[in-house]
Amino acid sequence: ILIGKIKMTEKINNSLVIKNVEKKFDNVVALNKISLEVSEGEFCTLLGASGSGKTTLLRVIAGFEPIDNGSIQINGKNVETLSIANRNIGMVFQNYALFPHMSVRENVAFGKPHASEEEIQTAFHSLGLTDWLNKLPDGINTQTGSRGERISVGERQLVALARAQLANPGLLILDEATSAVDPETEVALVSALERLSQGRTTISVAHRLSTAEKADLILVFDQGKIVETGTHQELSTQNGIYADLHNTWMGNTQAV
Repeated sequence: ILIGKIKMTEKINNSLVIKNVEKKFDNVVALNKISLEVSEGEFCTLLGASGSGKTTLLRVIAGFEPIDNGSIQINGKNVETLSIANRNIGMVFQNYALFPHMSVRENVAFGKPHASEEEIQTAFHSLGLTDWLNKLPDGINTQTGSRGERISVGERQLVALARAQLANPGLLILDEATSAVDPETEVALVSALERLSQGRTTISVAHRLSTAEKADLILVFDQGKIVETGTHQELSTQNGIYADLHNTWMGNTQAV
């Protein structure tokens, strides 16, 4: 892909197969026999109430939590045989922490330690973040502070997205939350999320129904189970949780 004179790295895609995965925390069942398949290049959206199991699923895929039963395969290989690095997963979570006492550039470079300056700049450019980057006090060399407090919550997520773009993961895991984000940053964040996930195998916890509408596969969670599976067109015509959520959202949108 060429953007101007800048050559972009071809995207890598992983397939994901989950079979009968179970996870408990003490006596609380977080995941109850979860099974799903996400093909290479598909965009899968997870919906459901808080505590329904969405984030736990992301964490077990990423390797942050062990599973109690079942299996998770990436490209046909059991993840338990792969190190976290070899799973080739990019992650952007809602509460993103930056490396302390480092610049924006240094934080992004962790995605690919030996990346050239052109590659790092291209990561921002390809996500449409060049204008945002240039508005920072010292541009790409802006210091983020001991806890990232010198830039906003939303801007920390922009840094995380640029790092993921630079790393070029085969599987992208997103929590697209835009709460506590100012309107200008939200516009940049939503656009960057769409660019990063386009054509890449992606699993996203959606907080906006507009994201679900575009997904190849929607999974609705309830009490640790997948209770609805399908596309927007399929689920919106059923009398289920997704249809209720979408109808409510449409009603609120029209009211505005």
